[in-house]
Amino acid sequence: MKECFYFRNHFCISFELLGINLYQLIKKNKFQGFSLSLIRRFTQCVLRCLQMLYQEKIIHCDLKPENILLYHKGQNSVKVIDFGSSCYEHQRVYTYVQSRFYRSPEVILGHPYATPIDMWSLGCIMAELYTGYPLFPGENEVEQLACIMEILGLPPSDFIQTASRRRTFFDSRGFPRTITNSRGKKRHPDSKDLSTVLKTQDAAFLDFLRGCLMWEPALRMTPDEAMQHAWIQEPRIQKSRQNPHSASESSFFTTEKKKESIHKHTLPGQGDENTCQDMVDKVKCELTENPTAVNERLTLNTPSSDTMENKAQNPTKQVISEKEPETPVEKVVKRDKAEHSSETALHKNSTYLPPIK
Repeated sequence: MKECFYFRNHFCISFELLGINLYQLIKKNKFQGFSLSLIRRFTQCVLRCLQMLYQEKIIHCDLKPENILLYHKGQNSVKVIDFGSSCYEHQRVYTYVQSRFYRSPEVILGHPYATPIDMWSLGCIMAELYTGYPLFPGENEVEQLACIMEILGLPPSDFIQTASRRRTFFDSRGFPRTITNSRGKKRHPDSKDLSTVLKTQDAAFLDFLRGCLMWEPALRMTPDEAMQHAWIQEPRIQKSRQNPHSASESSFFTTEKKKESIHKHTLPGQGDENTCQDMVDKVKCELTENPTAVNERLTLNTPSSDTMENKAQNPTKQVISEKEPETPVEKVVKRDKAEHSSETALHKNSTYLPPIK
């Protein structure tokens, strides 16, 4: 926050001017996804933010591509924004948080939630940055959980039995309720493999994602453990192999050990669409030619966007149309921002900040 003031009885807050968000960047790249080098750089920046939140026991509660913006200064290439739904672990305000595509299973099933829900969201975001499409694109909450089970299999039985909303998603025998989505598709548990969905065989990257996408929150990586993971440390490890006397051996997180221990932005109007697309093309080209060097010095300068992209609402509700004509790809990747706003609005109370003296 830069400063705050009242204007015509409205409380106003000014923030630094940042670039476009990651969803807009994905869209400018025509939903083709990005290289692992660029995703690693973005992930490191987000993890630094989550490390601080974890230490302070603060939950962001709405981590998604729209809330991660490109940053133009120094070595930090992105910044996390929008703490409007955030809370302390011991002062949870809402029972219903997170945008649907990035919503953790404990929130869906009605378990108490804490900082691990942000690590779940991070795993979903990383997968989307790689493929260009949401990893779990449920049209509603029932299908959202079905999307998760389709790749991760059924949750542990005790995780289901202790859930306050289990009857919404499972029958009396504990079997998941199957539904048919608007495209006539049914999803079956454990019918897809994560590596097949992402179309990658990078073992370290897949292991990192699996560390984020664990059913039980206590088994997920913490931000500190994630920063020490082999995939995050890969460039440093490669550098140490080239010069073994200049770097020490790094440690990384493993799921088994965890189980044992716990049982240049521009002012509005100055940029244009072509400039942003040129930036995306340049980043991809440089990463292809020299990914290591770019990973060390990446700084993205993009024009800021006037508004966020509207997303597709629940199929039973009216669809909000975009100003620009939709391409076939955009129709597939319509978002659920509008629905999430209407869902969370029911659980939020209006608050008024006191006058500043």
